[in-house]
Amino acid sequence: MPATKKPNRSGFTLVELLVVIAIIGVLVGLLLPAVQAAREAARRAQCFNNLKQLGLAMHNYESALRTLPPGRLVNISTSDNLTASANGNATTGNGNCFSAYAFLLPHLDQSVIYNQVNFNSGPDTAANNDMSITQPPVFVCPSDSGVRNLAQGVGFAGVTNYVLNTGTTFPVSTRNPAGIQVTGIFFENSKVRFADITDGTSQTVCISEQILSDPSDRANNAGNWNGSRPTTGFVLTTGNNNTNAGPELLQYPQDCVSGNRLQLTRGNRILYGAPGHTMYNHIRGPNDSQIDCRGGLPHSQRNFYWWSRLSHNVAAHSKHVGGVHALYCDGHVQFVSSEIDLSVWQGIGSRSGGEVIGEH
Repeated sequence: MPATKKPNRSGFTLVELLVVIAIIGVLVGLLLPAVQAAREAARRAQCFNNLKQLGLAMHNYESALRTLPPGRLVNISTSDNLTASANGNATTGNGNCFSAYAFLLPHLDQSVIYNQVNFNSGPDTAANNDMSITQPPVFVCPSDSGVRNLAQGVGFAGVTNYVLNTGTTFPVSTRNPAGIQVTGIFFENSKVRFADITDGTSQTVCISEQILSDPSDRANNAGNWNGSRPTTGFVLTTGNNNTNAGPELLQYPQDCVSGNRLQLTRGNRILYGAPGHTMYNHIRGPNDSQIDCRGGLPHSQRNFYWWSRLSHNVAAHSKHVGGVHALYCDGHVQFVSSEIDLSVWQGIGSRSGGEVIGEH
């Protein structure tokens, strides 16, 4: 009787299938980090280019007007004699604080927005709703997946991951009651020229990075800080939970403790010049995990005497691993490590401190 011929196999055995799956899993495990790293490299390159564009706009502005734009512009009423009781406690500052970015718009191919801005009103008023909710791509770092969350008009205010350096001290106004020097490039009614940057434009940072606030931040407890760190928000100084008293920030971190009001508006309102929104300083290092804090009376009806108490300790942050990008005043962009020596970081944060800066 002839032997029966065994049929040809088609397909894999269970063992073979498991081996193939395991090999694919190993390959995916090897390739995925490489793909993610390549994507992040592309995002960092775009972030780098965004800052280069801001640097070019800044130089064009300075070339045309012989000064850099003010970090925030506050018009002081002629009837305000800068005393505590001046002007019946009314103020022209009440939110009408346009950031340097508002003035850089024409140099960023955004003249359409700039020409419609009503500079006689505030960036957060109905008169500027349409302009404030516009989102120019140059202000957004693609590594930050944060969302626009500050409602304005029929939408949400535009956001920025790029913030203006106020220096190495707390105040934003040179008229601060404590008489503390403001050492940075952009501050209230600033008119800094490149010639004023005696430390050297290649050794002084003009703009760095900031992360956007997360509306679901775990540090938020009904509008107050629950003590969790890090957080995408910043707290108000102790005693600053109302519109009647607004102490400036003089001590850190004693003025910034758990239970204080938490503001989740970091990076919101491109046109608005204020700490957390479009301003930061070099008191603490990049990506420092301690709490950010601000003093003064936000969004209040006050004259300039009280308005000038605005102060902050807001560090630079980014979603990049290991550091932040920094735009120097000569226009070059450099990635700065989170491990940079604090004295060096503070040295490149002041315009005329006379610090000797080595490699960084």
